[in-house]
Amino acid sequence: MVSPMILTPDQRVRVFVSSTLDELAAERVAVRAAVDRMRLVAVMFEQGARPHPPREVYRAYVEQSQIFVGVYGERYGWIAPGERISGLEDELALAEAMPRLLYVKEPAEHRDPRLAAMLAALPPDAVSYRRFRTADDLREKVEHDLARLLSQRFERAANPPVTEPFAGRLPAFRTRLVGRDDDLAALDALVTDETVPLVTLTGSGGIGKTRLAVAAAERLADRFRDGARFVDLSAARSPDLVGEALARGLGVRTSGGTPAITDVASWLRTKHLLLVIDNFEQLAEAAPLIAEILRLAPTVTALVTSRSSLRLAEERVYPVHPLSGPTDVTDPAAALAGSAAVRLFVETARASAPGFELTPANLGAVVEISRRLAGLPLAIVLAAAKVRVLSPAAIVEHLGDALGLLTGGPRDLPDRQRTLRATITWSYHLLRADERAMFDRLAVFAGGWDLEAAEAVAHPDGDVLDLLEALIESTLVRRDTTPDGQPRFSMLDTIRDYALERLRAGTDWTAAHQAHAEHFLRLGREAQAYLNRADGTGWLHRLEREHDNLDGAVDWFVDQGDPGTSLHLLWDTWTFWWRRGHIDEAGRHLRRILDRQHLLSQWGLGRVLLAVGGTAIVSGQPDVAQELLSRALAVVRASGDDATLAVVLGTYGQFLAQCGEWERARRYLTEAGELSITSGEEWQNSLVHSRLALIALHAGEVAEAWDKVRVALDLASRGQQQFTALIAHYTWALCANAADDPADARRHLVDALALAADAGDEAALSTFLAAVADIDSRDGDLTAAVRLAGAAQALRTPSNEMWMRAFAPPWPPMGLDPAAARAALGEARYAAAWRDGEALGVERAVASAASR
Repeated sequence: MVSPMILTPDQRVRVFVSSTLDELAAERVAVRAAVDRMRLVAVMFEQGARPHPPREVYRAYVEQSQIFVGVYGERYGWIAPGERISGLEDELALAEAMPRLLYVKEPAEHRDPRLAAMLAALPPDAVSYRRFRTADDLREKVEHDLARLLSQRFERAANPPVTEPFAGRLPAFRTRLVGRDDDLAALDALVTDETVPLVTLTGSGGIGKTRLAVAAAERLADRFRDGARFVDLSAARSPDLVGEALARGLGVRTSGGTPAITDVASWLRTKHLLLVIDNFEQLAEAAPLIAEILRLAPTVTALVTSRSSLRLAEERVYPVHPLSGPTDVTDPAAALAGSAAVRLFVETARASAPGFELTPANLGAVVEISRRLAGLPLAIVLAAAKVRVLSPAAIVEHLGDALGLLTGGPRDLPDRQRTLRATITWSYHLLRADERAMFDRLAVFAGGWDLEAAEAVAHPDGDVLDLLEALIESTLVRRDTTPDGQPRFSMLDTIRDYALERLRAGTDWTAAHQAHAEHFLRLGREAQAYLNRADGTGWLHRLEREHDNLDGAVDWFVDQGDPGTSLHLLWDTWTFWWRRGHIDEAGRHLRRILDRQHLLSQWGLGRVLLAVGGTAIVSGQPDVAQELLSRALAVVRASGDDATLAVVLGTYGQFLAQCGEWERARRYLTEAGELSITSGEEWQNSLVHSRLALIALHAGEVAEAWDKVRVALDLASRGQQQFTALIAHYTWALCANAADDPADARRHLVDALALAADAGDEAALSTFLAAVADIDSRDGDLTAAVRLAGAAQALRTPSNEMWMRAFAPPWPPMGLDPAAARAALGEARYAAAWRDGEALGVERAVASAASR
């Protein structure tokens, strides 16, 4: 049997790609491009070395995939020793139960007879294949077939597979959950009870609330149409920031023009999902916000972790207790079977020292450790990790000394918390001096760190990776893997709080924070060139992972009296804040900088006025925008900074167009275009031409509008500028729609949908899906059009609408009139189609729009 531990690169909807490697290298690249464009995951066998036999690996990969793509040329493939068929044929057979898309390259004068026989033996009523000549031809065919397959299967399926989003993913744990089977069974019943909208797991720090909540969510995710999402509130230190933290964790856009919690509730209102909210204890005053969200989103269930209950009327509290101790302390087998605390100790000890066994000789010591640590999972894990250097009996002796610290510890802490603190202190003091120094400095990271960041901040005397390994072996640091396969490290919140205390008590507080802030300043500078490009999605994801660290760096520079450096960091990463929808948060940072404008240079003053003015447009504050942009224009014009002046004029011109000041807007935009050419800002020139095209279209200057939009799209395509291309495609669609060419408009809207989905831009997605629905309702399947309109509405929030109004005018509705659609379909069919659309989600909605 194939080992279930051989995992595919990503646990989203997966497409297994089967072919010979060297012969069809170009074709494999083409298939990957087609799969990536559909926002699916290509599973390809050559992705790195693995500690398993090749046959086991590809079998596991096929088993864990949902779609099979086979590409065949001339070769039959490698036959493993002792096998009668090649891996290529074996993969095809293994995929019999899933959709199989097969492609055969022609001409193939030297095709292996065994490959020809394999293809000839395919049952024509079960699977057929398409022929292709070139890699580009193959890419187009695969993309078209995937879109059609996804659309057809999702429309038929009552509970289609859900693609896990980037935002809100459940955290991964490398260890097995021990001793919580009864808890999981109880939570299964509570969470799936339709009369229970909120379940709160309560208990002291280190008792395992987060681990239990995530395990429950993993088990129950498929019981919810939209799966499970996870939001960690540990970085939200004020109840006022809960809405913003929830929005960030779920990937919901904010604008500042409406409370973030309103955007969150609006986004959740059509979702059927399990929402895990972790670390609520320091935010008790915000509990009514959770009740309001659940009232407005009746098919969302919340699973919250907190040291105390939220005290809400519909809340069901589930206390998480310590792990059970042994009843039989003489027989190792009986102790393992009867005590979760002992099992956890043994499993952790084996991970640290693979030869460790529970024996009659060490059983008493292990039981005593579990008793002294009160069954606290985190404390047991910290102690068990020491069997690499200490016997269980020695650990008992050391713990006796450590727990004596209780008399000197904080007297207002409960006994369990004081026990845990003492255990962390004991574990800390067993580290070498250089390991302790690194542990202290790593406390500056919020939300984790990568190896490069650790090297920049810790400044160790030895090898940073060796020191990290020591901290991981001590279980003070966790090692995870990002979706793109890179290692990432973090601390549990309880441990990080301790590390921060140590750092504050030492002499490195300022140096560590300064090194942290400077590292992320450099990261922002490096990211700046890529963030708006078509290939920049990876950078957007990386900055999202570093979101808390970016916040910390911005705040640090401001707090140190250096708002100009904070502004540099925000300016370099502005595409991240705007494209990812963190406008409210960016605006808060910018207002702090503006309050210290006396410390800014002319360069800084002009840019902060522009940035705050831009956020005011998106947040629906036209008077504030008018004042700040006019000030920015005067300051920047006087400074002689043409690159910034082009952005000011472009932003101000767009704002004036929205206000109906067409000629003044045209004048500013024209000047912005000229300056963007001389300053090399092609992205700005593309935006300017899109805006000038809309002004010309409004004035009835059709030829001028087409000239401008062609330039806009050409500039965006040449520079691979994703956001400006998105706006140019939408502007083209508006021009085509006005010219009564709906087919051309639709093509550009679908292209824009692909760009918006790739960047996770739900504001643009909702606008473009609604426009496609309008076109399709005029000449197409009215039921499908209503379904797309429902999908668009499900993605619409107040801030999403403000965002799109800031960059593009509303689509002029002509076809999808709700009243007419209801009359044509009947109330029941209309309502069913609308509900189906609300349940589609991004991936399925985009696939449906692209499939026609």
